[in-house]
Amino acid sequence: MHGSASAQSTGVLYEPEPPADAAYIRIIHLKQQEQVDLLVDGKIRLSGLKEGQFSDYMILRSGPHELQLQSHATAKKMSTTRIDVRPAQVLTLAFGNLQTQQVPQTFEDKISLNRMKANITVYHLAGTLGALDINTADGKTSVFHAIPPLSSHTLAVNPIKVELLACPSARQTNGSSDCSNPALQQARAALVLERGDNYSLLLSLDAHSALQARVSKNNVEARAYK
Repeated sequence: MHGSASAQSTGVLYEPEPPADAAYIRIIHLKQQEQVDLLVDGKIRLSGLKEGQFSDYMILRSGPHELQLQSHATAKKMSTTRIDVRPAQVLTLAFGNLQTQQVPQTFEDKISLNRMKANITVYHLAGTLGALDINTADGKTSVFHAIPPLSSHTLAVNPIKVELLACPSARQTNGSSDCSNPALQQARAALVLERGDNYSLLLSLDAHSALQARVSKNNVEARAYK
């Protein structure tokens, strides 16, 4: 009875499968203190996305699409871009200043299917700081080394609860790779990585041009298909 009531409340027992030619696209924007809406091919797809917040992966059919960002508060058009996606492609599009003609930074994402590991991808969008290192906060383990600006890197790890510390790379700090050095810009992120899940770590600059690190779990939108 309990399961029957649940099925009746949603109208379906299982979510429909995505189309065979589906691609997976998500966005993030870095305009301070701004919420945006996303239109895909002229129709609202996301509403009120905050700065530094990864959207869920949208499921789009392969082929050309127009993406348009607009201000959530005023509906003023902020940025328009056109993409042509392939079947099974997984992309993150990062928008900076949200100028109408701006081309977003495009990252080809790697999604792990290993149910025994957790997958973490770091996105370096704090470009003015140059290459960045990421270590465990206790300084015992180097996790990512010399990540170039405007790049992403993925690592499969064991499920773990850990605190990471990001700082400018050793090559820019007289050879010192110790992120605990208070003379360096630093950003901390606490992660609880679960088996079989995918996570994103965003490195960007706050309103005062200080390095900040934010982590989120990757999600795919819940949506019906015909």
